[in-house]
Amino acid sequence: MPPEVLAGAWVSGVEVVYFGKASRLHRRLHEYRRHGLGGRARHWGGRYIWQLADADALRVAWKTTPDADPATVESDLIRGFLKATGKPPFGNRNLGRRPAT
Repeated sequence: MPPEVLAGAWVSGVEVVYFGKASRLHRRLHEYRRHGLGGRARHWGGRYIWQLADADALRVAWKTTPDADPATVESDLIRGFLKATGKPPFGNRNLGRRPAT
């Protein structure tokens, strides 16, 4: 990824760099990590994250949402971030798959 593209996507002054969703968290994180290490994986989201020099030091946090559709929650979080900062999170290149609630 060209440095100027990454620089244009960067959001300064925030702690969150990516919102994702998973119905099976362990499997999703394994796919995400495998993709970041250059392996084949079905996880394309967050690919900008692996360009960061300190990608291996980032923390993963999650929120269980048993009564909500994960795709809707993801879209709502991304859109809320966009509204607050004027940009989507660095690692999110789209606004999610569901309309915001």
